Amino acid sequence: MSRAPVAGSAVSIVMPCLDDVDLLERHLPALLAEFERRGCDDELVVIDDTGRDVLKSWVAERFPGVRVVAQPFNSGFAQALLAGVRLARHELVFCMNPDVLVHAGFLEPLVDCLADPAVHSAAPRVLLQGDPQRIESVTEVAWVEGVLRVVQPALDGGVEPYQSGRRNVAYAIGGTCLLRRSEFLASGGFDPLYEPFYLEDTDLGLVALRAGRRVVYEPASVVEHHHRGTIGKRIPRPFVVAMIERNRLLLQWKLIDDPARAEAHVASLVRVATDALLCDEREALIWLALALDRFDALERSRRALAPAVVGLEELARGKAVPAG
Repeated sequence: MSRAPVAGSAVSIVMPCLDDVDLLERHLPALLAEFERRGCDDELVVIDDTGRDVLKSWVAERFPGVRVVAQPFNSGFAQALLAGVRLARHELVFCMNPDVLVHAGFLEPLVDCLADPAVHSAAPRVLLQGDPQRIESVTEVAWVEGVLRVVQPALDGGVEPYQSGRRNVAYAIGGTCLLRRSEFLASGGFDPLYEPFYLEDTDLGLVALRAGRRVVYEPASVVEHHHRGTIGKRIPRPFVVAMIERNRLLLQWKLIDDPARAEAHVASLVRVATDALLCDEREALIWLALALDRFDALERSRRALAPAVVGLEELARGKAVPAG
Protein backbone atom coordinates (compact mmCIF):
# COMPACT_ATOMS: atom_id res chain seq x y z
CA MET A 1 0.00 0.00 0.00
CA SER A 2 1.28 3.48 -0.81
CA ARG A 3 1.81 6.03 1.93
CA ALA A 4 -0.50 9.03 1.96
CA PRO A 5 0.98 12.51 2.48
CA VAL A 6 0.49 13.66 6.07
CA ALA A 7 2.79 16.67 6.44
CA GLY A 8 0.97 19.22 8.54
CA SER A 9 -2.05 16.95 9.13
CA ALA A 10 -4.28 18.46 11.80
CA VAL A 11 -5.28 16.32 14.78
CA SER A 12 -8.28 16.41 17.09
CA ILE A 13 -7.46 15.52 20.70
CA VAL A 14 -10.45 13.99 22.47
CA MET A 15 -10.16 13.95 26.26
CA PRO A 16 -12.88 12.36 28.43
CA CYS A 17 -12.71 13.91 31.90
CA LEU A 18 -14.30 13.76 35.30
CA ASP A 19 -13.64 16.57 37.76
CA ASP A 20 -9.86 16.21 38.04
CA VAL A 21 -9.18 19.89 37.40
CA ASP A 22 -5.71 19.60 38.94
CA LEU A 23 -4.70 17.24 36.13
CA LEU A 24 -5.97 19.67 33.52
CA GLU A 25 -4.13 22.52 35.22
CA ARG A 26 -0.86 20.57 35.09
CA HIS A 27 -1.12 18.91 31.69
CA LEU A 28 -3.03 21.18 29.30
CA PRO A 29 -0.31 23.88 28.98
CA ALA A 30 2.13 21.41 27.37
CA LEU A 31 -0.54 20.16 24.97
CA LEU A 32 -1.66 23.65 23.96
CA ALA A 33 1.99 24.67 23.49
CA GLU A 34 2.28 21.83 20.98
CA PHE A 35 -0.75 23.15 19.11
CA GLU A 36 0.89 26.56 18.87
CA ARG A 37 4.23 25.14 17.76
CA ARG A 38 2.66 22.96 15.06
CA GLY A 39 0.34 25.60 13.63
CA CYS A 40 -1.82 22.89 12.06
CA ASP A 41 -5.30 23.86 13.30
CA ASP A 42 -5.22 21.08 15.91
CA GLU A 43 -8.10 21.09 18.38
CA LEU A 44 -8.86 19.83 21.87
CA VAL A 45 -12.33 18.52 22.71
CA VAL A 46 -12.84 17.98 26.44
CA ILE A 47 -15.79 15.75 27.29
CA ASP A 48 -17.10 16.50 30.79
CA ASP A 49 -18.36 13.09 31.88
CA THR A 50 -19.31 14.08 35.42
CA GLY A 51 -22.97 14.51 34.44
CA ARG A 52 -22.88 17.82 36.36
CA ASP A 53 -21.34 20.21 33.79
CA VAL A 54 -18.56 21.29 36.17
CA LEU A 55 -15.73 21.94 33.71
CA LYS A 56 -17.01 24.42 31.13
CA SER A 57 -16.66 27.64 33.11
CA TRP A 58 -13.40 26.52 34.75
CA VAL A 59 -11.77 25.65 31.40
CA ALA A 60 -13.09 28.82 29.73
CA GLU A 61 -11.44 30.95 32.41
CA ARG A 62 -8.05 29.24 32.30
CA PHE A 63 -7.81 27.86 28.76
CA PRO A 64 -9.99 29.98 26.46
CA GLY A 65 -10.57 28.41 23.08
CA VAL A 66 -10.73 24.84 24.37
CA ARG A 67 -14.06 23.24 23.51
CA VAL A 68 -15.87 21.56 26.43
CA VAL A 69 -18.94 19.38 25.89
CA ALA A 70 -20.87 18.12 28.92
CA GLN A 71 -22.43 14.67 28.93
CA PRO A 72 -25.95 14.66 30.45
CA PHE A 73 -24.91 11.82 32.77
CA ASN A 74 -21.78 9.88 33.65
CA SER A 75 -21.51 7.52 30.67
CA GLY A 76 -18.06 6.02 31.23
CA PHE A 77 -14.84 6.31 29.24
CA ALA A 78 -15.94 4.42 26.11
CA GLN A 79 -19.16 6.37 25.55
CA ALA A 80 -17.58 9.72 26.47
CA LEU A 81 -14.77 9.09 24.00
CA LEU A 82 -17.23 8.10 21.28
CA ALA A 83 -19.19 11.32 21.85
CA GLY A 84 -16.00 13.33 21.51
CA VAL A 85 -14.86 11.54 18.35
CA ARG A 86 -18.24 12.27 16.78
CA LEU A 87 -17.69 15.98 17.46
CA ALA A 88 -14.08 16.04 16.22
CA ARG A 89 -13.37 18.17 13.16
CA HIS A 90 -10.38 16.20 11.88
CA GLU A 91 -9.89 12.69 10.52
CA LEU A 92 -6.93 11.96 12.80
CA VAL A 93 -7.97 11.69 16.45
CA PHE A 94 -5.68 11.28 19.45
CA CYS A 95 -7.56 9.74 22.38
CA MET A 96 -6.04 11.16 25.56
CA ASN A 97 -6.69 10.86 29.26
CA PRO A 98 -6.25 13.96 31.43
CA ASP A 99 -3.49 12.24 33.44
CA VAL A 100 -1.20 12.26 30.38
CA LEU A 101 1.58 14.82 29.97
CA VAL A 102 2.87 15.18 26.40
CA HIS A 103 6.46 15.83 25.35
CA ALA A 104 7.34 18.26 22.57
CA GLY A 105 6.98 16.76 19.11
CA PHE A 106 4.82 13.83 20.19
CA LEU A 107 2.24 14.14 17.42
CA GLU A 108 4.31 14.17 14.21
CA PRO A 109 5.73 10.63 14.55
CA LEU A 110 2.28 9.22 15.26
CA VAL A 111 0.77 11.06 12.30
CA ASP A 112 3.50 9.60 10.11
CA CYS A 113 2.58 6.09 11.30
CA LEU A 114 -0.96 6.52 10.01
CA ALA A 115 0.31 7.56 6.60
CA ASP A 116 0.38 3.81 6.00
CA PRO A 117 -3.22 2.65 5.37
CA ALA A 118 -2.33 -0.77 6.77
CA VAL A 119 -1.83 0.82 10.21
CA HIS A 120 -5.03 0.92 12.22
CA SER A 121 -3.71 2.90 15.20
CA ALA A 122 -0.47 4.13 16.74
CA ALA A 123 0.80 4.28 20.30
CA PRO A 124 3.49 6.61 21.69
CA ARG A 125 6.19 5.63 24.17
CA VAL A 126 4.17 5.95 27.38
CA LEU A 127 6.36 6.47 30.45
CA LEU A 128 4.47 5.30 33.53
CA GLN A 129 4.73 8.01 36.20
CA GLY A 130 7.26 9.70 33.90
CA ASP A 131 9.85 6.95 34.54
CA PRO A 132 11.90 6.22 31.37
CA GLN A 133 12.53 2.70 32.69
CA ARG A 134 8.80 1.87 32.74
CA ILE A 135 7.20 1.85 29.28
CA GLU A 136 3.60 0.64 29.35
CA SER A 137 2.67 0.91 25.66
CA VAL A 138 4.60 -2.13 24.36
CA THR A 139 1.79 -4.68 24.41
CA GLU A 140 1.52 -8.37 23.59
CA VAL A 141 -0.99 -11.12 24.33
CA ALA A 142 -0.14 -14.68 25.33
CA TRP A 143 -1.87 -17.79 26.64
CA VAL A 144 -1.00 -18.34 30.30
CA GLU A 145 -2.45 -21.52 31.85
CA GLY A 146 -5.26 -21.54 29.30
CA VAL A 147 -6.19 -17.89 29.80
CA LEU A 148 -5.40 -15.04 27.38
CA ARG A 149 -3.27 -12.47 29.19
CA VAL A 150 -1.91 -9.04 28.30
CA VAL A 151 1.89 -8.82 28.53
CA GLN A 152 3.82 -5.52 28.80
CA PRO A 153 7.49 -6.53 28.51
CA ALA A 154 8.89 -3.00 29.01
CA LEU A 155 6.86 -2.11 32.08
CA ASP A 156 9.37 -3.25 34.70
CA GLY A 157 12.77 -2.45 33.20
CA GLY A 158 14.54 -4.00 30.23
CA VAL A 159 13.47 -1.08 28.05
CA GLU A 160 16.57 -0.91 25.83
CA PRO A 161 15.03 -2.82 22.88
CA TYR A 162 12.04 -0.47 22.92
CA GLN A 163 13.80 2.91 22.91
CA SER A 164 13.99 3.21 19.13
CA GLY A 165 12.41 1.69 16.05
CA ARG A 166 8.72 1.21 15.35
CA ARG A 167 7.26 -2.08 16.46
CA ASN A 168 4.04 -3.94 15.87
CA VAL A 169 2.09 -4.34 19.12
CA ALA A 170 -1.16 -6.01 20.15
CA TYR A 171 -3.09 -2.83 20.87
CA ALA A 172 -2.76 0.85 21.68
CA ILE A 173 -3.76 1.93 25.18
CA GLY A 174 -7.09 3.75 24.91
CA GLY A 175 -5.95 6.88 26.75
CA THR A 176 -2.90 7.43 24.48
CA CYS A 177 -3.84 6.37 20.97
CA LEU A 178 -3.92 7.94 17.50
CA LEU A 179 -6.57 6.56 15.14
CA ARG A 180 -8.79 7.52 12.24
CA ARG A 181 -12.13 9.09 13.07
CA SER A 182 -13.96 7.50 10.13
CA GLU A 183 -12.85 3.97 11.04
CA PHE A 184 -13.59 4.37 14.73
CA LEU A 185 -17.09 5.65 14.04
CA ALA A 186 -17.77 3.00 11.38
CA SER A 187 -16.96 0.30 13.94
CA GLY A 188 -19.22 1.94 16.54
CA GLY A 189 -16.29 2.77 18.80
CA PHE A 190 -15.33 0.43 21.60
CA ASP A 191 -17.39 -2.73 21.89
CA PRO A 192 -20.09 -2.20 24.57
CA LEU A 193 -19.56 -5.85 25.54
CA TYR A 194 -16.91 -4.64 28.01
CA GLU A 195 -18.85 -1.84 29.69
CA PRO A 196 -18.44 -0.24 32.13
CA PHE A 197 -14.65 -0.44 31.74
CA TYR A 198 -11.40 -2.32 31.02
CA LEU A 199 -10.02 -4.25 28.03
CA GLU A 200 -12.12 -2.41 25.44
CA ASP A 201 -8.89 -0.98 23.98
CA THR A 202 -7.31 -4.46 23.91
CA ASP A 203 -10.33 -5.70 21.96
CA LEU A 204 -10.12 -2.81 19.48
CA GLY A 205 -6.49 -3.59 18.68
CA LEU A 206 -6.90 -7.35 18.45
CA VAL A 207 -9.94 -7.05 16.19
CA ALA A 208 -7.89 -4.80 13.89
CA LEU A 209 -4.99 -7.29 13.87
CA ARG A 210 -7.42 -10.12 13.24
CA ALA A 211 -8.58 -8.24 10.12
CA GLY A 212 -5.00 -8.05 8.84
CA ARG A 213 -4.24 -4.51 9.99
CA ARG A 214 -1.34 -3.33 12.18
CA VAL A 215 -1.06 -1.46 15.46
CA VAL A 216 2.25 0.35 15.78
CA TYR A 217 4.32 1.48 18.77
CA GLU A 218 6.31 4.61 17.91
CA PRO A 219 9.03 5.38 20.50
CA ALA A 220 9.91 8.72 18.87
CA SER A 221 6.60 9.98 20.27
CA VAL A 222 6.86 10.35 24.06
CA VAL A 223 4.20 11.04 26.69
CA GLU A 224 4.02 10.48 30.45
CA HIS A 225 1.17 8.70 32.19
CA HIS A 226 0.81 10.00 35.74
CA HIS A 227 -1.59 7.29 36.77
CA ARG A 228 -3.40 7.72 40.05
CA GLY A 229 -6.28 5.27 39.79
CA THR A 230 -9.27 7.51 39.05
CA ILE A 231 -11.62 4.52 38.82
CA GLY A 232 -10.26 3.08 42.04
CA LYS A 233 -10.98 6.29 43.91
CA ARG A 234 -14.66 6.17 42.97
CA ILE A 235 -15.52 2.48 42.69
CA PRO A 236 -14.86 -0.32 45.22
CA ARG A 237 -11.83 -2.42 44.34
CA PRO A 238 -13.68 -5.79 44.35
CA PHE A 239 -15.97 -4.48 41.60
CA VAL A 240 -13.00 -3.20 39.56
CA VAL A 241 -11.24 -6.57 39.85
CA ALA A 242 -14.45 -8.39 38.92
CA MET A 243 -14.81 -6.31 35.73
CA ILE A 244 -11.19 -6.95 34.74
CA GLU A 245 -11.54 -10.72 35.22
CA ARG A 246 -14.98 -10.85 33.60
CA ASN A 247 -13.74 -8.93 30.57
CA ARG A 248 -10.63 -11.09 30.30
CA LEU A 249 -12.94 -14.07 29.82
CA LEU A 250 -15.22 -12.22 27.40
CA LEU A 251 -12.27 -11.09 25.28
CA GLN A 252 -11.04 -14.60 24.63
CA TRP A 253 -14.55 -15.99 24.19
CA LYS A 254 -15.19 -13.37 21.54
CA LEU A 255 -11.97 -13.98 19.59
CA ILE A 256 -11.11 -17.65 20.15
CA ASP A 257 -11.24 -19.45 16.81
CA ASP A 258 -9.22 -22.65 17.20
CA PRO A 259 -11.23 -25.74 18.27
CA ALA A 260 -8.28 -27.26 20.15
CA ARG A 261 -7.67 -24.01 22.01
CA ALA A 262 -11.38 -23.69 22.82
CA GLU A 263 -11.39 -27.24 24.23
CA ALA A 264 -8.29 -26.54 26.33
CA HIS A 265 -9.78 -23.28 27.58
CA VAL A 266 -13.03 -24.97 28.65
CA ALA A 267 -10.97 -27.59 30.49
CA SER A 268 -9.07 -24.83 32.30
CA LEU A 269 -12.34 -23.17 33.29
CA VAL A 270 -13.61 -26.46 34.71
CA ARG A 271 -10.43 -26.80 36.77
CA VAL A 272 -10.71 -23.23 38.02
CA ALA A 273 -14.37 -23.69 38.97
CA THR A 274 -13.66 -27.02 40.70
CA ASP A 275 -10.76 -25.56 42.67
CA ALA A 276 -12.86 -22.56 43.62
CA LEU A 277 -15.64 -24.78 44.94
CA LEU A 278 -13.28 -27.03 46.88
CA CYS A 279 -11.35 -24.11 48.39
CA ASP A 280 -14.38 -21.85 48.88
CA GLU A 281 -12.77 -19.17 46.69
CA ARG A 282 -15.95 -17.60 45.45
CA GLU A 283 -14.39 -14.71 43.55
CA ALA A 284 -13.45 -16.90 40.58
CA LEU A 285 -17.00 -18.28 40.44
CA ILE A 286 -18.41 -14.76 40.55
CA TRP A 287 -16.18 -13.68 37.64
CA LEU A 288 -17.29 -16.66 35.59
CA ALA A 289 -20.97 -16.04 36.39
CA LEU A 290 -20.64 -12.36 35.42
CA ALA A 291 -19.10 -13.34 32.09
CA LEU A 292 -21.80 -15.94 31.40
CA ASP A 293 -24.42 -13.31 32.17
CA ARG A 294 -23.11 -11.34 29.14
CA PHE A 295 -23.52 -14.32 26.81
CA ASP A 296 -26.19 -12.71 24.59
CA ALA A 297 -24.03 -9.61 24.11
CA LEU A 298 -21.06 -11.87 23.45
CA GLU A 299 -22.95 -13.68 20.71
CA ARG A 300 -23.81 -10.36 19.05
CA SER A 301 -20.15 -9.34 19.15
CA ARG A 302 -19.01 -12.62 17.62
CA ARG A 303 -21.59 -12.40 14.84
CA ALA A 304 -20.39 -8.89 13.99
CA LEU A 305 -16.81 -10.07 13.42
CA ALA A 306 -15.61 -10.31 9.84
CA PRO A 307 -13.86 -13.54 8.81
CA ALA A 308 -10.39 -13.65 10.32
CA VAL A 309 -7.34 -12.89 8.21
CA VAL A 310 -5.07 -13.66 11.18
CA GLY A 311 -6.22 -16.09 13.88
CA LEU A 312 -5.98 -15.52 17.62
CA GLU A 313 -3.42 -18.32 17.94
CA GLU A 314 -1.07 -16.50 15.58
CA LEU A 315 -1.64 -13.19 17.37
CA ALA A 316 -0.87 -14.76 20.75
CA ARG A 317 2.35 -16.25 19.39
CA GLY A 318 3.52 -12.92 18.01
CA LYS A 319 5.99 -10.66 19.77
CA ALA A 320 6.53 -6.90 19.64
CA VAL A 321 8.79 -7.21 16.60
CA PRO A 322 10.04 -4.36 14.37
CA ALA A 323 7.31 -3.10 12.08
CA GLY A 324 7.51 -4.23 8.48
